Amino acid sequence: MNLWFRRHGWANHAAGLPRANVICDAETGQIAGYVTLSAGQIERAAPPKPLQRNKPDPVPATLLGQLAVHKDYQGKGYARSLLLFALRAALTSSQDVGSMCVFTHPLDDAARGFYARWGFVDLPYDPRPAMIVRMVDLEQSGLGCEARVGKPSARRS
Repeated sequence: MNLWFRRHGWANHAAGLPRANVICDAETGQIAGYVTLSAGQIERAAPPKPLQRNKPDPVPATLLGQLAVHKDYQGKGYARSLLLFALRAALTSSQDVGSMCVFTHPLDDAARGFYARWGFVDLPYDPRPAMIVRMVDLEQSGLGCEARVGKPSARRS
């Protein structure tokens, strides 16, 4: 976590490239984790067939490029908080700047499982093993509603 952030995080943020958003320990001020977002695109052929219909090529999307939590803070809900922040930010910005989905490239199976719990699905034709979640699915999940915070994949009737 620290190596990427030191080498690229702040410089990228200052240059207007992927924006690094950090979460800090309230007591020490130490950076506990970060998440980056940027505008992106995916080839129309990459999503599953039902998602390709009547879409431009390439499809506008939001890239969740990095999500990392320092080892001392893992298992304490920081990754969940960072992901919720990122998904809300992506959903909000998609109201003004077109974006069909959020996509990411998980580093390993544990990360894939984490994203899958939040509704991300595999992009079957992507040469890099990406996962996406559609903005419409984020809207339908109630992600923007404060009452919904905290329960992945839960549906409220």
